[in-house]
Amino acid sequence: MSGIWQEIRFGLRQMRKSPGFTVTVVLTLALGIGAATSVFSLVDTVLLRPLPFADPERLMALDTLSLARGGGNSGATMADETSYPNFFDWREQSKSFEVMASYAGAAFSLGAGEHTPARRMAGMVVSSDFFRVLGVAPVLGRGFVRSEEQAGSRSVVISDGLWRSVFAGRPDAVGKSIRLNEESFTVIGVMPQGFQFPGYASTALWVPPSGTMEGKNPSGMQRGWSQLDVIGRLKAGVTVEQAGSEMTAIQKGLSVRYPDDDKKQIGVRVIPEDVKVVGDARKPLRILFGAVSFLLLMACVNVAGLLLTRSSARGAELAVRSALGATRIALVRQMLVESVTMSAMGGMFGVALASLALKLAPRFLPENLPRVTELAMDGRVLGFAIAASVVTGLVFGVLPAWRMSRLDPATALRDGGRSTTSGKGQQRLHGALVVGETAIGLVLLVGAGLLIRSFDRLMSVDPGFSPQHVLTFRVAMPGGRYKDEKTMQFVQSLQERMAAVPGVKGLTYAFPLPLTGGDMHISFSIDGRPTMPGDEPSARVSTVASNFFQTMKIPLLKGRYFTAAEDQPKGPPVMIVNQAFADKFFPGEEVLGKRIKSDLSNDDPAPWAEIVGVTGNVTRIGVSESAQPEYYLPYAHATLRGPSFAMRVDKDPTAYLDTVRTLVAEQDAAVPVYATSTYTELVAQNTAQQRFQTILLTGFAAIALLLAAIGLYAVLSYMVGQRTMELGLRLALGAQRSDVLSLVLRRGLLLAGCGLAIGLVASFGLTRYMTSLLFSTKALDTVTFCGMTALLFVVAAASCLVPSYRASRLNPNDTLRQQ
Repeated sequence: MSGIWQEIRFGLRQMRKSPGFTVTVVLTLALGIGAATSVFSLVDTVLLRPLPFADPERLMALDTLSLARGGGNSGATMADETSYPNFFDWREQSKSFEVMASYAGAAFSLGAGEHTPARRMAGMVVSSDFFRVLGVAPVLGRGFVRSEEQAGSRSVVISDGLWRSVFAGRPDAVGKSIRLNEESFTVIGVMPQGFQFPGYASTALWVPPSGTMEGKNPSGMQRGWSQLDVIGRLKAGVTVEQAGSEMTAIQKGLSVRYPDDDKKQIGVRVIPEDVKVVGDARKPLRILFGAVSFLLLMACVNVAGLLLTRSSARGAELAVRSALGATRIALVRQMLVESVTMSAMGGMFGVALASLALKLAPRFLPENLPRVTELAMDGRVLGFAIAASVVTGLVFGVLPAWRMSRLDPATALRDGGRSTTSGKGQQRLHGALVVGETAIGLVLLVGAGLLIRSFDRLMSVDPGFSPQHVLTFRVAMPGGRYKDEKTMQFVQSLQERMAAVPGVKGLTYAFPLPLTGGDMHISFSIDGRPTMPGDEPSARVSTVASNFFQTMKIPLLKGRYFTAAEDQPKGPPVMIVNQAFADKFFPGEEVLGKRIKSDLSNDDPAPWAEIVGVTGNVTRIGVSESAQPEYYLPYAHATLRGPSFAMRVDKDPTAYLDTVRTLVAEQDAAVPVYATSTYTELVAQNTAQQRFQTILLTGFAAIALLLAAIGLYAVLSYMVGQRTMELGLRLALGAQRSDVLSLVLRRGLLLAGCGLAIGLVASFGLTRYMTSLLFSTKALDTVTFCGMTALLFVVAAASCLVPSYRASRLNPNDTLRQQ
């Protein structure tokens, strides 16, 4: 150990002698290790770390497998949500699971009263065994029991944060009441601090599904209303495949027993819960981690080239040490100790950069990325950073150490450190490093170029409406006081009052609004086309105000818009369809005047509605989705509590937020305003994941471009230094300065060309893995490949010019005299 400490001290002295070299190496490594550590923290949190529950490997997600909408007879299936009746049957009939539970997101108005403003709280509706499935018990009180799933129950389990804010952390909170949606709920339990279910990070309370079992036509008793996610805990010894087979058999039995509702629900998909939590984020994160690994490897190659250059200048020193008795192993060890020491220094700065990045990450990461709130510089991440520093030091240090250990002491001492022409082996080694660095850089550049091109096309997509200068918001109207006609009175009154505000061009309402997260697929019948029960066609449906299309600036292609008289509870039954609906269900026919009966209606039985207009297609779930068939009903004909509002104004929409809240409070102080956002923000949120991937990979590519330029410049500068005598002789014997310039330039461009060729081949293979991340862009996009290759070639040529020009300006007399 004393010998190693001595070598470390010697290495530090060597670094102090060359501060510029040391700073360059340390900063290069800090960038590489810092970027790798940051991305590893993200990958570890989202992909690698087990869910924070007991025996997480036994937690399974259960999804209904339904025939894909629009799939015809292709047999294509899609994973879908589940209805309450089906869930209850699964729970009773399954033998593969110890316990099974359902859950769904919800929102509640807390504290609404005469003198207390309502607060909107995120919550979950969960079945009685939800906490038991997760293996987490309340710290105070208890969880739910089966009887509390029935109509009339008003129990609630609250989070630690809500317990502290409402009850000041008092232990007697259990048994107390809180008001939710203007109803009294009894607190039966308090969850542990920090407890959250992945994907529901802001949950403040949990209630049983008793409310869904109430009313004239309760959703909790409709087998065709799929609204639940299901989670189960496997019994010991039961495999995922066995559970999936059993659940599919159960669902097939239900589809036979209830053909009207379950005919298209043909099975159950059972997958580990952590796989469902990660969702579509798995491949993008793997690609980002692969990209940052390439970047770290590139940093290693770059530093290895720098160390080779520096070690050549230390030939005399190492020769003296060898002549004085130092063994080859001792020389190798000294070189490796120095490289690992520099890597450790780079690692320390890299950890600092990664810590800063993790603190800033929540501001830039997509909101739908799971478990991002758990990002932290913990022991696992710090261990990765330490391991990366050590391995990096060995990787970039072993080549120079091996090279210098083969040095002939007699030759080095005889030359006395003079700069003579380096050997072919040395030149080949430097050249190989440059070729490898250039190839890696091109792979990163092509990947970034594809994402940039894809993102540009994504942002140029026409959503079918004008999102500029539009504010969106929702209001939570308590169901006890707001039924069909009361709801219409509220929204129409608010519409009239907002229209009188200066600068407001129009206020409309709908359920759901485009890009706000809602989506409904409701079956319907076409007059004159009878179908068997369960075989009815379905399409997206929205209930909208009469001025919806005009306010959102959705183009009318045929027919007319709704009238104000039609957006009344007893108005004539009419509907408007989009172009995709007309193309799919009435190809080559005149769609105006056709009659449709939707299963979504206030009336029972539902009336036949006449199609009075055809509009352009609107993107509803995501900007990148293809056009989907959709039909629109007047909101008053299918009143859904708490519609979304869209207000078009003539300036910054956020300037009207206070006005909106004031007018809503004046109309009913117990109705909170929530989910406020501009449509510009909604579009940005909708494309946040693509933007994050593009920015991050582009940053990696920019660093790679810089490293490639530095590496090529360093190698050519080293070559010029080593071949000074040869170049001086050429000039003394009559060679033109342009010949010397061309000689050095050709060498650099040849290395860059070889790297580009290898990089192109590697890119052809690796970019195919990115296909699912691209929008309207091919993985082998010719423009991207040619453009990125040209960019890297130009940068390489620019890096070659300075050393080449310096070589051409050598003075033959001075050069020969010095040598």
